[in-house]
Amino acid sequence: MMLALVVGVGVFGCGDSGDNDNGIAFRAVGFFQGELQDDKCQVPVANKAISDQSQNLTLDSALVDSGYPADVFFCRAYLWLENNLVNQALLVNRLDFEYEIPGSRIGLPAHSSSVGIRINPASNAQNAPPSPFGPTNVYIGLPEAQIVPASLVLFLRQNRQTLPQLPYTMIVKMTASGRSDAGQNLTSNEIRYTVTWQKDLRQ
Repeated sequence: MMLALVVGVGVFGCGDSGDNDNGIAFRAVGFFQGELQDDKCQVPVANKAISDQSQNLTLDSALVDSGYPADVFFCRAYLWLENNLVNQALLVNRLDFEYEIPGSRIGLPAHSSSVGIRINPASNAQNAPPSPFGPTNVYIGLPEAQIVPASLVLFLRQNRQTLPQLPYTMIVKMTASGRSDAGQNLTSNEIRYTVTWQKDLRQ
């Protein structure tokens, strides 16, 4: 998972053991677009970030063989996570994805991605290495080929008879899990992303 530290504004909290008080201590802010400049992607910065909530993808296109976001979609769906614990860093170790297609006659397999993202508390900014992006309690990174893994693309292609006719909508639900310096397990609030699967118009 490629990560870049960015400016963010946090609300500090201590969080209860277990459920994270609905995203107070450990917050998943959402997905955001990068900006293309000279065929390079500029990672979104919080005070200028553009929300990215959906994407249209062609189910039979080779562009999604490796999953999403990947290949030509490398500047989409950046994930923003935020640590609002006081004086405690947070190690994010897992991203969990669930999928729903309204009208489907079959359930979709869930997907988990192992990560190792350390997010410092903003209250410890004076002791953290300097960053050109701002406060240390915010990370924005690209969950490359994880929002829609290649295995799910293959599953959709192989189970057309139990899915709605193209085009159809797939709802992606994501939470992140981590552990604080004090050993507290936290799960972020749920965020969503919508993929509209389309026909290949060349067929």
